[in-house]
Amino acid sequence: MTRSWTTSITAVCANRWVRGAALTVYYLAIIAGLVALYGKGDFSSPKFIYQGF
Repeated sequence: MTRSWTTSITAVCANRWVRGAALTVYYLAIIAGLVALYGKGDFSSPKFIYQGF
């Protein structure tokens, strides 16, 4: 059973279109995460710890 899964997963991953679509979804998810983190528009710098310099 595991062998049949391994061969079918390997065959799907070897397909150029499936791999390209998976990479596209992966990179879009990274971009969406960055927009969610930094999309607030607050780009002010944090307070520095060493204020005495």
